[in-house]
Amino acid sequence: MRLIKKLLLRVLTVLVIIILTQSAVISISISRDNNPLRPPETDSPRQTMSAFMDNMNKAYTLIKEAEKQSEEKGGLLWHSPEVKKKGKQAQLALNRAIDALNLVDIPPINRQDFGTEYALMLKEILDRLELPKPDEIPDEKVVPQSLTRPRTRWEVPGSEIAIELVEEGFNVNEYLFTPETVKRIREFYESIKGYEYNKSNYWKISRGFYRGYITTPGYLLPPKWSRWLPRGRYAVLLYDQTLWQWFSLAIMTLVVFATIFGVEFLLKRYIKTANSYKKVWLGLFIPALTLWMTNFWEFIIDEHINITGAVLENLLKLSTIVEGGVWAWFAFMVLNAIGWTIISNMPQGNTSLEAVIVRNGFRLLGVLTGLTVFYTTSKEIGIAAEPIIASFGISGIAIGLGVKPYIENLVGGLTLFLNRPIKIGDFCELGGVIGTVEDIGLRSTLIRTPDRKLIYVPNTVVSTSQIVNHSQRDKYSFKRTLSLSYDSAHEELGETMENLRNILAQHPKLSEERISLGSLSHEIIDVDIFAYILTRDVAQSLLIQEEILLKISHLLDITGAKVVALTVSNTIEYSHTSTIDNSSSFDTEM
Repeated sequence: MRLIKKLLLRVLTVLVIIILTQSAVISISISRDNNPLRPPETDSPRQTMSAFMDNMNKAYTLIKEAEKQSEEKGGLLWHSPEVKKKGKQAQLALNRAIDALNLVDIPPINRQDFGTEYALMLKEILDRLELPKPDEIPDEKVVPQSLTRPRTRWEVPGSEIAIELVEEGFNVNEYLFTPETVKRIREFYESIKGYEYNKSNYWKISRGFYRGYITTPGYLLPPKWSRWLPRGRYAVLLYDQTLWQWFSLAIMTLVVFATIFGVEFLLKRYIKTANSYKKVWLGLFIPALTLWMTNFWEFIIDEHINITGAVLENLLKLSTIVEGGVWAWFAFMVLNAIGWTIISNMPQGNTSLEAVIVRNGFRLLGVLTGLTVFYTTSKEIGIAAEPIIASFGISGIAIGLGVKPYIENLVGGLTLFLNRPIKIGDFCELGGVIGTVEDIGLRSTLIRTPDRKLIYVPNTVVSTSQIVNHSQRDKYSFKRTLSLSYDSAHEELGETMENLRNILAQHPKLSEERISLGSLSHEIIDVDIFAYILTRDVAQSLLIQEEILLKISHLLDITGAKVVALTVSNTIEYSHTSTIDNSSSFDTEM
């Protein structure tokens, strides 16, 4: 029993020692300066200035060592693992220096690139100024008794470069180089770049760090083959870009455009032979390819060609606008494809009102998606969308007057969808326009007239005017006035009218037949003929009318009655179906 207790005591002692040792190792390792996750100390102007200068000098030293080591090993393609490691360490140091800048006014899409450039330019500026020693810069850990509260702002002597306490936002209670300083860094650099470096400063000088960065490809650590390119003070700059960078940008842009248009040309040839289902989904390929190529173009010019400055800013804004437009296009095409797929699986086909509602619903959803993409894109490139939205409230009256017709048309379109008085393919009379309905949109209805004209009728007109839907009639009326010569027909008039009644009664597609004497004179006898044609199809109704007229003509030939005229009747006929047909008259010789 004692042996077991001793063994357990020894095991516990060893575990305690291991835990304490590991805790000490972890605490030591975390407290090391090379911890990449530890943020720079920015609790005072002195700490911010020291952190910025030390990290910039560290990044500069590591890059120079990496370039020298890479050159000694020779080769033109790949850096050794040791060189790559130093490049990553230099990048971490540079990122920690960038953290000393308040980049709140820089658009999110540009913060990494411009943060790097601004940090490099600021270091070039400070290397040329007469800087105070670290112990001469205010440190808020030791607050003078004369101050009742810590200092919130400190300016570099002899300049407008300031470090200020951040009182709100993500970096609250940190001392950072002010947004005004960041905004004017390029201006300060252009004013001082012709001056010599101040070698008497406490901090080391990173000579030519900025110019070396903007004249080499890659990010911070240039590739090995770039040693053959003119760089640094030997490079000729045009708008802060070297000639080889301009040439590479032009070639890359040409490749992207050629790829997109080439694929589009080949895809169009294939789509011509594809079915409708493939066409609508293959239409998504071009916007998807455009998005991918745009992102690839951005990556190449930013990370490899290393376009910088105002040129990069304008190019990124342009590409972001293009991406936003293509994203909106892509979203609309996706929703359109989904809507088309739903419509194609409907048993009624794409002419039903349900199909119209689905199609227009997905169109509206596509518009809303496009507006959302616009808002997101505007935030990315630094355009404040909130004032634009707020302006709608300020100028609501003017906008309301301008948008009123569109809203009325939209409401009219919704009314058509809810009441369903017409559908695609119906032959209608809308607002004085007669024709076949080819499409019902949110804003207007498309009518194809009998003479093949295409007319857009606003939905507000359609919803507020009388709608005559000829395609929804349950039957057609057959009304004629048969004018006979009195001399040839008065003797057999009764028999003729009876034979006409038999012709109508024997036809299976006629109902409510009526033969009556309209007028009688010494010259003309008018016989009114009326019946309903039991069909909904206008083409079939015309064939039946033709058949009846031919039978009447054959009957009159047999009886010898002479026809003076056969006209469409102007009389109004009422039946139990309360149908009224008030057609215009015309003369037809037989």
